[in-house]
Amino acid sequence: MCGRFVLYSENPFGLRYKISYNISPSQLIPIKIKGGFKLLKWSFSPTWNKDLNLINCRFETMNEKPSYKNAKRCVIFHNGWYEWKKNNSEKIPYYHHSESNFFAGLYNDSGCLILTRNATHRIKKIHHRQPVLLWPNELLRYLDGENIFDSDANIKVNYHLVSKCVNNPLNNNSSLIEEVT
Repeated sequence: MCGRFVLYSENPFGLRYKISYNISPSQLIPIKIKGGFKLLKWSFSPTWNKDLNLINCRFETMNEKPSYKNAKRCVIFHNGWYEWKKNNSEKIPYYHHSESNFFAGLYNDSGCLILTRNATHRIKKIHHRQPVLLWPNELLRYLDGENIFDSDANIKVNYHLVSKCVNNPLNNNSSLIEEVT
């Protein structure tokens, strides 16, 4: 779930970042934290295992798993993300976008990750999980510890088929999000 995402518009956090139509793990991304903003690597390692590089976490287990014991909450800005639908042995890429430009996340000194939830009915035919999306007016409440994992921001997601060029993280241009037929 959400192994790549897109960041091409002006960041509301006011941080300088590299525009990318194919963000992959380990790249620096802009995040909002309680009391500020920062650029952080998209890849989270627990304090006890710096070689473990996690990019997603099920919100249902974030308070149970030792990996996230000392993690703090963050919000990750995005313009959309990719999911791949399995069709026999083939993986077909789709670009997902919504009115919400904020993922719920966790971070520590090593990096950050995206929280996931069960996919809504509208998109579960592509993938069974999706990022937890938040509206702008929910960001501070989430950062303050409120569990906003069922925001209606998660429902308003659109998607379309895109080129398999997105499968290569070296490809990075606006044509990657264009619909193909």
